[in-house]
Amino acid sequence: MVSKGLSARLIARTGQSVQYADGTSSTLKFHSKSDAAGILPINPNNIEEGYVYVANSEEPDGKGGVYGIYFDKDGSVLEYKALLTRTTDNCGGGITPWNSWVSCEEYSKGQCWQVDPKDEIEPQITKLGGSGGRYESVAVDDRIPERPVRT
Repeated sequence: MVSKGLSARLIARTGQSVQYADGTSSTLKFHSKSDAAGILPINPNNIEEGYVYVANSEEPDGKGGVYGIYFDKDGSVLEYKALLTRTTDNCGGGITPWNSWVSCEEYSKGQCWQVDPKDEIEPQITKLGGSGGRYESVAVDDRIPERPVRT
């Protein structure tokens, strides 16, 4: 159900290719066990360039990860790709003030991974993960920009 005044459209189905606005489709099948997600601008300095929907896959045994569906400014689907792979039980996460996504693994040796939705910087393990643990989500308090606090 959708609240009054809103509309919805189907963008992707687990195990199927994502259809692009130009009539082609992704070679990568849409991931399974979707969990936490966020929406980030492709270029924070120019929102006219569109946005990316980043979503976790909570698959076990190194089959999880983070994936992105890229849209133009009008909402047309441009691309679908993997941003982080070979991780486990990617459950929650969070958007950072510097426009990255942090994906949290929820298993005994889990880590928190910072992912660049522009896919220009390799995913990195954050200091939050330490020696590993079950991590759900992350939030960043950036009221003091020189000293952001991660919780």
